[in-house]
Amino acid sequence: MRKAAVIVLILLLSLVPYAGAQQKQKFEISSVGFRLIEWTVDGKNIISAGERGALGRSYPLWDWLLSEPWPGSLATVKYELRKEGSRVVGSAEAGQISVEKTFEVLDKNRAELSVKLTNTGDETFRSEVSWDGFSLGYALAWAGYLGNPGGEQQIWIDAGGSIHIESKNWVRIGAKLKAFGLVDFGEGLIALVFPKEETTALWLESSGWGMETRAEFPPLVLKPGESRTYRFSIFTGKIDDLRNAFPEIYNDLKPYISKENYKIAFETPDFPVEGEKIEVTVRLTPREPSGGYGILKAGLSCGESREVKVPLDRPSSLTLTGTARESCRISAELEVNGTPISSAERSIPVFKKGGKPLYVVFIWHNHQSPGVWPNGTLHGPWGLIHAYKNELEPYYTGGAYYFHAWILQKYPQIKMTYHLSPSLLWQWNLSYSRWCQSYPRYQCFNSTSPEAKMVRETMGLYRKLYGREQIEILTSYFAHPISGYIAEKYGWFDLLNYELSLGKRTTEEVMGVNATGMWLPEMAFSMKLVPLLENHSITHFALDDRCHLNTIYSYSPYHLYRIQNSSLLVLFRDHTISDDFAFNNNFRSEEEAREKAKRIVEEILAVRNRDPDAEVVTIAADGENWIIFSNNPGLTARYFEFLLQYLSEAQQKGLIKTATFEEVTKILKPYREVKPLSTSWLCSWDKWTTEKRSKQQPMWKKDEEVYSLIQEYRKKCGDDAAYRKALYGLSQALDSDFYWAEFIYDRHVYAWLNWTEGLIKANIGKCSTTGITGEVSSSTSAEKKGICGTGTLALFALIPLLLRRRS
Repeated sequence: MRKAAVIVLILLLSLVPYAGAQQKQKFEISSVGFRLIEWTVDGKNIISAGERGALGRSYPLWDWLLSEPWPGSLATVKYELRKEGSRVVGSAEAGQISVEKTFEVLDKNRAELSVKLTNTGDETFRSEVSWDGFSLGYALAWAGYLGNPGGEQQIWIDAGGSIHIESKNWVRIGAKLKAFGLVDFGEGLIALVFPKEETTALWLESSGWGMETRAEFPPLVLKPGESRTYRFSIFTGKIDDLRNAFPEIYNDLKPYISKENYKIAFETPDFPVEGEKIEVTVRLTPREPSGGYGILKAGLSCGESREVKVPLDRPSSLTLTGTARESCRISAELEVNGTPISSAERSIPVFKKGGKPLYVVFIWHNHQSPGVWPNGTLHGPWGLIHAYKNELEPYYTGGAYYFHAWILQKYPQIKMTYHLSPSLLWQWNLSYSRWCQSYPRYQCFNSTSPEAKMVRETMGLYRKLYGREQIEILTSYFAHPISGYIAEKYGWFDLLNYELSLGKRTTEEVMGVNATGMWLPEMAFSMKLVPLLENHSITHFALDDRCHLNTIYSYSPYHLYRIQNSSLLVLFRDHTISDDFAFNNNFRSEEEAREKAKRIVEEILAVRNRDPDAEVVTIAADGENWIIFSNNPGLTARYFEFLLQYLSEAQQKGLIKTATFEEVTKILKPYREVKPLSTSWLCSWDKWTTEKRSKQQPMWKKDEEVYSLIQEYRKKCGDDAAYRKALYGLSQALDSDFYWAEFIYDRHVYAWLNWTEGLIKANIGKCSTTGITGEVSSSTSAEKKGICGTGTLALFALIPLLLRRRS
């Protein structure tokens, strides 16, 4: 999985900032990517950032040549920084492009940025990509937060001067921009970037790491020796500072500022059913209280309208009654001295009870790679850490894995499905003996340690939930191979067969579950896998509606399907709702978290409004990452409990029925037969194969070489213990986590490939199941420390024999 702590470590090692100060302003420029990592106005740093893959942090002013895989060399190369008067200049080489960036501070709010790109190669350089109908060549983004995380909105000003305030994710708009950036009305902060060259498009994105607006320019073509310079003016500071610098922008923002100064909010009923009597409360909160009174007017399109006199120096409210019906809206307006100064409106979702319940299946993918060196030392003990560490304070004890099972006990009427990956279970099972880990420092734990006891308690909770049929437990391959890609590209079915056998046995030995439901790692599907899955008595698994279904069929994803010419059943995750739940969870308060949880349940219920024939909605996401990668894991865990509360309420009203995946396969009949596309949940294999081609391709080539060596051994010696042990070593190397573009860990891959290669070469002349050696052909001194040592490495290939069911 993607590890937050690894990113932090990389960031600390790579950011070598240049700092400057002028008047009351201070700024810092990173040598990596030449990004702005601090901007202090009147003693307060108004820039903050969240963790973001290969970028480390989502600091602003990161740029990209769009012909490169994200995030590109301009954002990751190290610049040589030098000071020239009031300017900071950075130089770097990015392939055949020489880059010179200049950042000059003009005053406490304003700066100038220039980016000069020169082709130093012998061939014409082309930076061009065609996305959504736009041909693009260069991009510059403002990303992150303003002040404290949360409350930011995207702001952009079109060429005609019109201001747009957004909160959108993964949206591209064809636009010529006057300015783009972020605004936080709650904290009164704004950042604007004014491109001086004409843009082609605007990109808007929001996630746990913050908001982003990005200007995208026309295709860039540079002949040898040719240069192109992009120039930007930057304004960063308080919204009030716009009064003098950009009075026309400040005046256009006044309506938004007024709305925020007198915030109007609605309290609506939870999941009203058509025909139900409802009450709606309108609340007015002055953020900058003033004297006097105003008139608060409010109306309910499916009920009454009222207006009341309200003070402007304290909160006030009014309540409206009505009857729930489709297209019911609430609107409100604050009027002062006859002039409207703040308003708000929204639809009230109203739902119908159908004859059949709408089933809801939640599938949580709890996985951690077997982050272990061949000597047995864990280099990535996240499976244990996220069980025993108190990472959800001050709200809950334990880690994300413990919390999932503990909190579900409080809501016995809610059913869910959990994939506990076999490599995760293998790590949990270490708590019965002893393990050593090299992160965050080298240390060992025994079975009596508090950490081990917490891990065992975590396992016990999942067993208890399974025993009372509140959850289903899915199995998988032992590690996390991109099996669809391996099947399509290489056809290594003996390896996949071995690893699925090992995974199923691990699930049964550790959890006491003979699972027939499966999680396909990375949802990497191929029709070539069907015979393998059927041979292992797999009956059902989930895929992605956008990538596997809707790209080739116009069918609704809200049904159970059968894989063509097979016994395999499949549900398709609602890509939009799943990603909205998992990736948009950066909350500033419990109230925000509660409101978002309610909105997720409303999105689920709205499926039946759009598709009256819908039978089942499937939400599938990582079980832990959306919690631990958020800015406030404890508050994000509260978000999950709020979700359980609202699911319970909707279920009590008869609007939904939560069920396990297996239950749905027994209740519903397959809607149609389908032949899903051979791809992953990202709609391609690129994330693991080509986005970081320079590192990924040599890894795959070495995988091929080692697999061929294993087959040579098999041909000569048969399916003996050394052969199975070699498959285990190759399985360790093929875990998809170590190929993910932003989190490549080739050291792990090569350690296991070298170990496997050494094992085969040492035994190919023996063809015996006894006296097998297990020396790694190359190891670092850090890898040689550990609980096992190379003399007992054979034990790791025989993991199932060591696993014993624990009660």
